[in-house]
Amino acid sequence: MSSDPVPWSDRPVAIVHDWFQGYHGAERVVEVMADDVLAEASQVDVFTFHAARELLPQRLAERIVRESKPSRLPGLRQVGHDPGRWRYLLPYMPRYFRSLDLSGYAAVLISSHSVAINASPPAGTPTLCYCNTPMRYAWMVDTERGRLSGVKGAALQAFSGHLRKVDRAAAQRPDRLIGNSSAVRDRIRRFYARDADVVHPPVEVAELRPPAQTPRRRFLWVGRLVPYKRPLQVAEAFRGLPHELAMVGIGPQEEELRATLPPNVELRNWISREELVELYREAAGFLHVGEEDFGITMVEALAAGAPVIALNAGGARDIVRDGVDGVLLADPTLEALRAAIERVGAAEWDRGALQARAAEFSRERFVARLRELLAATMGAPAPA
Repeated sequence: MSSDPVPWSDRPVAIVHDWFQGYHGAERVVEVMADDVLAEASQVDVFTFHAARELLPQRLAERIVRESKPSRLPGLRQVGHDPGRWRYLLPYMPRYFRSLDLSGYAAVLISSHSVAINASPPAGTPTLCYCNTPMRYAWMVDTERGRLSGVKGAALQAFSGHLRKVDRAAAQRPDRLIGNSSAVRDRIRRFYARDADVVHPPVEVAELRPPAQTPRRRFLWVGRLVPYKRPLQVAEAFRGLPHELAMVGIGPQEEELRATLPPNVELRNWISREELVELYREAAGFLHVGEEDFGITMVEALAAGAPVIALNAGGARDIVRDGVDGVLLADPTLEALRAAIERVGAAEWDRGALQARAAEFSRERFVARLRELLAATMGAPAPA
């Protein structure tokens, strides 16, 4: 980082994040905010509703200064990867975030995909909200009901109107809103009636670059085994094709998927990062046909020189250019998937060009752009 003074030099800064149930994309964004964007701050304090600290890097876990007491109660709290029941406290969460004492900070950064946007710093405190998406439970009820069944789905439907009112009001408070993709920026405009900048999440692209002449053995799919990511459909698309597919993931559809796997498809549960990097490096192509807010795995695939087959929706539109970085599907039917797989397998791809595309979503670019926007929110020139 530059040694030139920045607006938050020698002053504490607060980060407010929904919750830490593991170490995934949103949690890594918070980590980069704290370590790099706010490198000059005298102290970075993280406020959240719930934190499974044992699943986080030590330095990130140590920055968490407050989480809710109810979420830590026996029977509600998360224990390791066992998710617990603290999510049932959703109706209480907006009030919890509004009650946080955020006085005395040079600035407040909110990282929100649900309720953290309700944080209410004192008047005059520069506040920037990095929005992974407006609250899905409020604004994308039909999508979320597809992930919830029975009583949970009905309760979500009944409660969504109240959540929408609360969420829209909360979104008016930050000085600046930032979407993590063009799709999220469009949702912010539609749901909140506010403009937003776009800053794509940071992706560690350098570690994925393969050695020269790495053999491209098979296609790759990575994600949770849940319906909207279409793992059953992706696997079935390979049946009878002269290509192999490696799938990496866990989730509620695992048993059904294993029972119907074609002979040329292999399913692995979660593996080490080192093993995953090797699979990326060996991939002839990468498939991601669920609609995502952004889609970090697609960038990781490009960084490893693998073209991407993706649904032409959501964050994929920011990442994949049809015919340049892979194939975008208007409708991921079995026929369309098979045609795209054959197209990718038969083409000669410029691996260096794919890696150059991935570099546009690097950690360094995220840090530089967010520092610039934070300085502007604080009414100061961008740091060098």
